[in-house]
Amino acid sequence: MWTTLFNILIFLLVLSLVICIHELGHFLFAKRAGILCHEFSFGMGPKLWSRKKGETTFSIRAIPFGGYVAMAGEEVEAEILKPQQKIRIGLDRDGEINRIVLNPQHPHYQDFLEITIDDMDLQGVDGGRLYINEYTVKRDAFYVFDKKVMQIAPRDRVFNSKTKMQRFMVAFAGPMMNFVLALLVFFIMFLVGGVADEQSTIVSEVSAGSPSYGIIMPGDKILSINGVDISSWSLDGTSVRSELALYSGNSAFTMVVERDGVQVTLDPIHPQYYFMSFNFASLPGSEALVVSMPNQAEGLDPNTYEPLMTNDVIISIDGHTFADWDELILFQKNYVAGSTKDNPTVIVYERGGELRSYSFVAYSLEVLSTQGYELFSSRIGIVGSSHFSFLGSVEGMFASFANASGSIFKTLGLLFGSKQVGVGDLSGFIGMYTITSVAASNGFISLLNWIGFLSVNLGILNLLPIPALDGGRIVFLGYEAITKKKPNQKFENLLHTIVFFLLIALLVYVSYNDILRLFR
Repeated sequence: MWTTLFNILIFLLVLSLVICIHELGHFLFAKRAGILCHEFSFGMGPKLWSRKKGETTFSIRAIPFGGYVAMAGEEVEAEILKPQQKIRIGLDRDGEINRIVLNPQHPHYQDFLEITIDDMDLQGVDGGRLYINEYTVKRDAFYVFDKKVMQIAPRDRVFNSKTKMQRFMVAFAGPMMNFVLALLVFFIMFLVGGVADEQSTIVSEVSAGSPSYGIIMPGDKILSINGVDISSWSLDGTSVRSELALYSGNSAFTMVVERDGVQVTLDPIHPQYYFMSFNFASLPGSEALVVSMPNQAEGLDPNTYEPLMTNDVIISIDGHTFADWDELILFQKNYVAGSTKDNPTVIVYERGGELRSYSFVAYSLEVLSTQGYELFSSRIGIVGSSHFSFLGSVEGMFASFANASGSIFKTLGLLFGSKQVGVGDLSGFIGMYTITSVAASNGFISLLNWIGFLSVNLGILNLLPIPALDGGRIVFLGYEAITKKKPNQKFENLLHTIVFFLLIALLVYVSYNDILRLFR
């Protein structure tokens, strides 16, 4: 229970960070442009807490997903005041209007002067005087509604009155701040966690439950693998990585390490093979094709293919039989295109002397690569050492940013160009919660990496040329720059509103699928 509550708290903090940074970008550049910002909100729905500072009300709302900056002129509204309308006005010491009470029957303002509007100008184009009848209206006066107040917005304080560059920067600032956050988080990640020391052969970490666990110890310096002297972790020549890549024909790796100044020959280590398309892993040390239960293999999805269990034996895949792991590895590496719902992959396996089978869609290399996986990998569960490097941290920062950016574009490409992936495969907030929980359980560095990845993705998604997103607003600005005339504001805002509700519907659909996957 406490673990779940902790994970929920971490998830909300992570989500709050990336959303608030995004909205902060809009807010800061709007204020810089002189735009009146009525509210800076985290979350949607009913207001739980609010506090006004200067012109802006800062609030927290009940649904902690999303947020917004309410800028004057961003929405097209009916005229609040109309000729012949009766109102009450509050006057300051100079006789200027500082309160406009829309309901003359409002019980709290019966001592205010009641008037009927004959003439007015609350726009003040080109800095002109604001007035109602013969009374001057202060530029920071307030409308008083039945349950709220709102500062009036003269023409020079609204979004659409600003230059194209100012409006562009306000729209772009949200994604830009997400990119800045991601770069900062990635930089801290490498600065704190260190940069991989490719020259060292010292083991820094051994994964629990991996083939090396209990055999190799953190701090061991690898001297040789299967009789071959090792010179580095992954540089050219005889390295840890190059020798461990020689899994074909090697049922085990025998290592000599230096431990506490003494050379030690370790027990043989049987690698674990990960067949990512087929979503199972080998049981280390098994000569027969005995698999490890998917949820015991890192990177494999335990919710995708339920039939397999630990100690099941693979008999055939799509009618192909295999004499040993090497033949199955070769078959997996050639399974580049994967399969489809119309032509699924069929696995026959043995459990307790009984033959069983099931069919499924095996992901292609194109799909797996978007998630950072290959069709096949071999692991023994060790991590090399790292060291402090400022320049290396900068390099790693940009590399991580590029990888995260590439991932979202590849995923978007799959949605429109792949028969294996569709909208139903997307994850919403529940999926994000699951990933955040896993990242948090793997440590601070893993959580930082996820925050950076999430922030990059939020920034890029908001720049897509879709109405209701920042990219949609930028497209309309581009239209204005090309045609030299502003688009119809009512049409633009209607389009933003329609697409906004369509995106909400998509979010509900994706979340529904998340819940189904959760219960499965």
